[in-house]
Amino acid sequence: MAAQTATTLAPAGESLVRLLGEARAAIITDLREHGERSVTQLAELLGISDVATRRHLSVLQDEGFVVARTVKQARGRPAARYELTDEAHRLFPHRYDQLATEMMDFLAEHHGRDGLRTFLKWRLERETADLREAITAEDLHDRLEQLASRLSDAGFAASIEPIDGGFKLVQNNCAIADVAKEHPEVCAYEAAAFSKVLGRDVTLSRRDTLATGAGACVCTVAEVPSSKAGRGDASDDASGTKAP
Repeated sequence: MAAQTATTLAPAGESLVRLLGEARAAIITDLREHGERSVTQLAELLGISDVATRRHLSVLQDEGFVVARTVKQARGRPAARYELTDEAHRLFPHRYDQLATEMMDFLAEHHGRDGLRTFLKWRLERETADLREAITAEDLHDRLEQLASRLSDAGFAASIEPIDGGFKLVQNNCAIADVAKEHPEVCAYEAAAFSKVLGRDVTLSRRDTLATGAGACVCTVAEVPSSKAGRGDASDDASGTKAP
């Protein structure tokens, strides 16, 4: 049975699922394939007792990867059936970056650079509107912390570092790295969105990006002198960052 489990796990070996351990990874992989399973079915898969299987399921439930629902049976007591949560499905590899890159390639090829810029400007406005709901603080440091928190929730591993005259907004991961490598203008539009939501009382510049081989995406942010400042949308000139 152990050899069969190892074979079952092979496709998951390239994903975060393997970090759960062999038995729990086997459960996750099997539920992904079959939708839902009973304790007995999963115990047969693993070659262990129902009691031991329930222990693994309990851990997976506590981690938010598995949920149970009660199903009435023709005979006997209702039985529990287990299925994956949305969080568990995110453990498996996706090809969203490839699809996004192909879409942008299509726009550039069939609608020219102007068509691609039109799309990026449309995305800029959507991203700005979304971020503006989260960026509400008056103090610049607090605004940056709000922005970093929102970015981290989206998979960008963002943090704030104080520097002379301002701050650095550091993104140690890029959730759209493959897209940005093919279309680096995405990075400029992203920085322009940051500038807009942070307001006219700041300047923002970005020179280092993961897409160009740097160790992180870094934006330098500083306050504008009070005589020129104003908490509204930053224009391209006032922000120090201009979308292509």
